[in-house]
Amino acid sequence: MSRALISKGLVGLLLLLLLLFFQSIAAVSLVHAASNGEISGTLYDASNKNAPLANQSVTLQMAQKTDTHDLKTVKTDSAGHYAFTGLDTDQTISYVLYANYQGAQYTGSVLTLNSKPVQQSDLHVYEATTSTKNIAVTQATVLMQQPDTANGTITVSEEFSFQNLNMKTYVGSLNASTGKPNALLFSLPSGVHNITLGNGFEGYQVIQVNNGFASNAALMPGPNDFSFSYQIAYTAPSYLFSYQTQYPTVQMNFLVDPVLHATSGALNSVGMINASNHSYHSFNTATGLVAQSTINITLDGLPAPQSASSTSPSFNSTWTWLIAVLIVMIAVLVLTGFLYRSRQRRGAAASRASLRQERRTQEAEEPAPMRSVLSEIVPAANATKKTAQDEESWSPREKQESTLLHALLALDKSYAAGSLEKTDYEEQRASLKARLRSLMSEEASS
Repeated sequence: MSRALISKGLVGLLLLLLLLFFQSIAAVSLVHAASNGEISGTLYDASNKNAPLANQSVTLQMAQKTDTHDLKTVKTDSAGHYAFTGLDTDQTISYVLYANYQGAQYTGSVLTLNSKPVQQSDLHVYEATTSTKNIAVTQATVLMQQPDTANGTITVSEEFSFQNLNMKTYVGSLNASTGKPNALLFSLPSGVHNITLGNGFEGYQVIQVNNGFASNAALMPGPNDFSFSYQIAYTAPSYLFSYQTQYPTVQMNFLVDPVLHATSGALNSVGMINASNHSYHSFNTATGLVAQSTINITLDGLPAPQSASSTSPSFNSTWTWLIAVLIVMIAVLVLTGFLYRSRQRRGAAASRASLRQERRTQEAEEPAPMRSVLSEIVPAANATKKTAQDEESWSPREKQESTLLHALLALDKSYAAGSLEKTDYEEQRASLKARLRSLMSEEASS
């Protein structure tokens, strides 16, 4: 029986070892298969009949769930060829190729390698130009949403479809040393805040300019889409929205929430349309607009804001609160200093009163004969105006006065120490005082 159990145990152990062995082989094979991806291609200059571009940087970007980062950058060879090997083929990972060429960024298609580990993806770039002669806006749309009465604001979204008819990419510059920069320009009404950039601005910069902002975003040959949004503040039932075109515009559309009553002499009403599952009153231009054309649209019937402070720009509101807090802090500091000085004065006065009381108590406890003798000694000492250094020049009478004064002082000390009875003390003191007065009278008469 025990042999059968041992045999079964050995068989089970053998099966477990075989299972672990095959699992390890499968894992190694899976790891090997997950790292055999490859993306390769050629970088072409589309402005120059798709000539290959040598010695140019191409970057592979990897994205997995919420993590996106540049994986690797390589240089193209003499034939414009590039390759990225040893890539993970997990189905949750996607790849994108991109290249920066003459100030513009060019991006390829999104690739996944789980079903096809080896793929080819070419990139096409264009020569750069700073000329805007062949740039126009085929359609511009301004959408005005329902007012936010809690903050007294209206959110406005703008979308633009640009067309670059040149075979070169327009690349602007944000250098404003000579005035308005030669860059992509967008106009804004006055008093806007909370500007949010959308399509077309990724990887580029913007700066504020008069009546709008500028961006060094590139316009590639063909169609280019841009979008952004902002908020305008209102304080009255009526608001004048003013818009200025920066480029020739084929079609200009305004979509206004039905809550707002919009009128414009330069726009035609085309009725209600549906956009983003919401109805809007649509207005558009009958003909195209040249650059620097101005369109005014009046918004009436705006609901009163619930808070007057919310209609002010956030920057001014912040400074108002900061100033108010600063004033309160200064008032608290002044009041604290006043109370502190008052407390110090009261403490000093109390200390002086305490010292005076203590002095009076000490004087009350001091023996009366002692005070009397001191009051007599001081005038006598001042009258002599002699010092110990002049003792050799003293007259016999002055020496006798000094001896009597010292005797009085010693007598008072002995009495204060309790060495003498009161009767003896008074008798000796009266005798010494009589002799001292006699000497002082003789000195006065002489």
